[in-house]
Amino acid sequence: MYRTTGFYLPTHRPLPISEVEHAREAADKDPPPTAMPEPMVFVRLLAVAGLLLAAAFVAASAS
Repeated sequence: MYRTTGFYLPTHRPLPISEVEHAREAADKDPPPTAMPEPMVFVRLLAVAGLLLAAAFVAASAS
């Protein structure tokens, strides 16, 4: 029988109701996983900032 935690309980007899309820309550208390931002977002932001800074330096030196 599979418990809510994902572990396999190798037994031929069902779990007691109290243990099933305890496993469900424990699973309900766990916070949901938070969505991580895309890993390359920060790299892209730094690349864009660097390109804008380089363009500003080129424009300042050309004038």
